[in-house]
Amino acid sequence: MAIGSTEELKEYIQRRLGSCVVGVELSDDQLDDAVTNAKEWWQSWVGQCKVTFLTLRDYTEYAESEFNDGNPPDDIDDVVNVVFPVSGYGITDFFAWADVEWNPYTYIFDSDGGYGTLVQYLQYREQSRRIVSADRDWEWVRAKRSLIITPKDRDVGRRVEIFYISKEVELSYLTVYEWRVFREYATAQAMKTLAMIRMKFADKPSTTGGFTMDGDTLWANAEAMEMASEDKMRMLQSPVEFWAI
Repeated sequence: MAIGSTEELKEYIQRRLGSCVVGVELSDDQLDDAVTNAKEWWQSWVGQCKVTFLTLRDYTEYAESEFNDGNPPDDIDDVVNVVFPVSGYGITDFFAWADVEWNPYTYIFDSDGGYGTLVQYLQYREQSRRIVSADRDWEWVRAKRSLIITPKDRDVGRRVEIFYISKEVELSYLTVYEWRVFREYATAQAMKTLAMIRMKFADKPSTTGGFTMDGDTLWANAEAMEMASEDKMRMLQSPVEFWAI
């Protein structure tokens, strides 16, 4: 199954609603609204993550305009992760003055500690790195559209990768299953619009007697499709990282 374009999605929605068999009272703008609503819904649940880069300088706050060597992407909604280059700087023999060995292999093979001792070593090492601020940290300041990276006295001239949530939804990036979920939700949005139109004319007279539009039924079916799409969407969400608070 090929992933379609926006125009192909609009044609699919019309076919699902019975176009060419019965009249579908939706304008092209209303179909565009259905696709836009589906894209906003997709971003709020899953989103599409893209990557750019930043060259580190001798300061801590970087404006968005500095991303990608001064040519930043125009679709950055929120920064979600920053990956720093591997650096040789760190905690090495930090407690050598107290004759404390930091080599984990020494702990394992020259002591009876084994795996437990290695775990304790790693915990002490991580705690020490935090105490002396050896670990990199970052913060995305949305109001200022800037990225703060601390500390500033390391890795000047090297690049970091910046992962961000895009404002746009590229349909071609979706997997086949994601595409099916996305177009079902877009169809539900169009059904709701059509239902609101038809509910305004619930009972209409005709030469052969009155007839009733199916607005209420369309609305109920659209809500059921929305709920089913949201259930499927929950299964597509990435699990919370173990360090999340």
